[in-house]
Amino acid sequence: MSQNKLMTGLLIGAAVGVLVSLLDRNTREDVMNKSKKASENAKYYANNKDELKSAFKEQAERAQNLYARISEDAAYVGGKVEQVKKLVPEVKEVAMEAKGAVLETKDAVVESKDDVVSAVKEDNPSPSSSLTDDSSSTNGPSSNTTNSQNQNRN
Repeated sequence: MSQNKLMTGLLIGAAVGVLVSLLDRNTREDVMNKSKKASENAKYYANNKDELKSAFKEQAERAQNLYARISEDAAYVGGKVEQVKKLVPEVKEVAMEAKGAVLETKDAVVESKDDVVSAVKEDNPSPSSSLTDDSSSTNGPSSNTTNSQNQNRN
């Protein structure tokens, strides 16, 4: 019973839609032209059944060729998807190895930086101690050598 009401409602809705759309002049003219063309085609193919059969065969062949191409393309794409699925774990593994190498390099750079900083601190004492060292080294043997070299030039 509900199917009858559904179908009745659909038919009434479609009929009302058609009637409302036919209120527009352009729509009416378009419907009339397409109806005439369909009628002419029906009469032509009624008189030329062999041509209709060949047209159907041609369309069927086109559909089969299209289906075959789509099937081949789908198989190709499916194969590529499988290749990508296989590559993903490998790429992930390579990325993790690279990450590990980068972290090791970072740690080595930090250690080297710390070594350089401590070596620089050992070689260059603080500014307050260097003032006292400079004054003592001026009077030391190296300054005497420099003074004697300067005197030899004169």
